[in-house]
Amino acid sequence: MLWRSCASLRRVKLTLIRHATLRVEVAGHTLLVDPQLDPAGARPPVPNTFNPRNNPLVELPLPAEQVVEGIDAVLVTHLHGDHFDETAKRLLPRDLPVFCQPQDAERLHADGFIDARPVHNDATLGDLLIARTDGRHGTGEIGEQMAPVSGFVLHAPGEPSVYIAGDSILCDEVLAAVEEHRPAAIVVNAGAARFTTGDPIVMDNDDVVELARAAPNAQIVAVHFETVSHSTETRSDLRERLHEDGLTDRVAVPEDGSEVPLERSSA
Repeated sequence: MLWRSCASLRRVKLTLIRHATLRVEVAGHTLLVDPQLDPAGARPPVPNTFNPRNNPLVELPLPAEQVVEGIDAVLVTHLHGDHFDETAKRLLPRDLPVFCQPQDAERLHADGFIDARPVHNDATLGDLLIARTDGRHGTGEIGEQMAPVSGFVLHAPGEPSVYIAGDSILCDEVLAAVEEHRPAAIVVNAGAARFTTGDPIVMDNDDVVELARAAPNAQIVAVHFETVSHSTETRSDLRERLHEDGLTDRVAVPEDGSEVPLERSSA
């Protein structure tokens, strides 16, 4: 909710909507991240998964029209359907700035978003610097098929930095981004989503714990739970693990619709 670790830092507000969808208020702007706004059950099951159910599994905590109210720009880490869906395409104004990885700009333009802005290295929105980072959406052949994916680090003068890692396992690219940017907060997509073959395609509980230990000055925020049927770990699973490892004060596991207190500043 508030950044309180340094009196000189202005407030940054982060709200989890559902899954990986966030509203972030930073540098005087309100950003919408990875808008998945479809109603529950609107989409078919993810193929080749252990729990084939229509997705999303749960409703939004507020109407989709309210989610997009007052948005100044959108950040899209990649264009898989659970991160930018048909309802988002319908509701978002076509002239809204949409920051994306370079590989996705052409498709966004084709969808009518005339201000799609590919981020090669970094981009700006007023005083806000948006730095793109790399990730790995799984291992081996599955990871290659799921690629490319990106994350973004948000930097603004006098405000703590926020690293949105995107759909990535814990990998060298994520650790390099943490080392380079030293974010005050790191938002990770957890839940150990996977197919019937292969390893998880996003972070599992082990990854979250390892990242928290690798970035001891950062507040970790774990999202991406209990919305799409290929997730195999729940919020309760992670909270239990964090309790066992003494990390409950370092890692937040928010419910849908809740504001997240980001209290640490990275040195």
